[in-house]
Amino acid sequence: MAGVTPGTVSRVINKRPGVGPEMRARIEQLVAEHGYRANSSARHLSTGRSHTIAVVFPLHVSEVIMHPVYPDLIGAIGDAAEDAGYDLLLLTASSRERLRHVVEAAMRGSIDGAVLPAAGSHDQILSAISRLGVPHVMIGHRGRRPNGGWVDCTHDKAAQELTGRLLRAGRSRLVLLNGPQQVSACRLRSKGFWTALEAAGHPRSDAAEYNVPFESGEAKAITTRLLTGRRPPDGIVAGSDAIASSVLDAARDLGVSVPDAIAVTGFDDQQFAVHTAPTLTTVGMPLGQIGQAAARMLFELIDNRATSTKIILPTTVIVRNSTPEGF
Repeated sequence: MAGVTPGTVSRVINKRPGVGPEMRARIEQLVAEHGYRANSSARHLSTGRSHTIAVVFPLHVSEVIMHPVYPDLIGAIGDAAEDAGYDLLLLTASSRERLRHVVEAAMRGSIDGAVLPAAGSHDQILSAISRLGVPHVMIGHRGRRPNGGWVDCTHDKAAQELTGRLLRAGRSRLVLLNGPQQVSACRLRSKGFWTALEAAGHPRSDAAEYNVPFESGEAKAITTRLLTGRRPPDGIVAGSDAIASSVLDAARDLGVSVPDAIAVTGFDDQQFAVHTAPTLTTVGMPLGQIGQAAARMLFELIDNRATSTKIILPTTVIVRNSTPEGF
């Protein structure tokens, strides 16, 4: 009816480039007039692709939804998938049974590729997907698997900058109250913290590092013990805004002034960081850019045209009232 090849119609139906605006409008009008609908099963058979990508978490759905970072990442990945003509499937592998479900989906060809925002380099889900040859991209973890790539940001440089600023502001007894050690971002933040101290010639004996869960009362308990000790810290670099919030709670309960007696910094720039008392100096991560970059990389891996499989995006230090003037 349009007088063009099936390939041209396919490009219009799947919102792909390569068709002029007049011809695109003409084909879209014919599609609307005749009620044409693409048959996804037939498309799968003819192309060998499902045009579906998965975002896979080794977590429960409730943990994903309540996480301070993952919803923003999923939104960015979903928008990029929609623009590229892909459907988005959220899969969880919180148990051996759920892991088997993800593997079966990959084996059936139900997904063309996967984004893994929470899987570490030694997680079973990553090993399984890599072994099947499924194109995949990790977020926040850096690995060297075939068929895969990763997108991350400058956790180490951000922690180094925060620590250096505290030292230049005259703070000398510093503590890194970091997140779990198995999280690669936390290992990078640890590296940045100690690198800044070494660069400044600061004695390691005047600094310390503790690892705590991101969401628990342990951060507050450790802070209380430190602030009531013989040589309390005058600066705490926290591995997340949630940890920093616990530090502020402990200081308030003890009547310790922030930032006069102790400076506090966070990481993630969560919405509540502007509502803490005092407002929280923190690090902003480009979550939208990270999600979009991961999706674009995955599309390139699926099409065997990946130009880069390693991307590091910059972070931003956001100064508020929990650090001293001139920080």
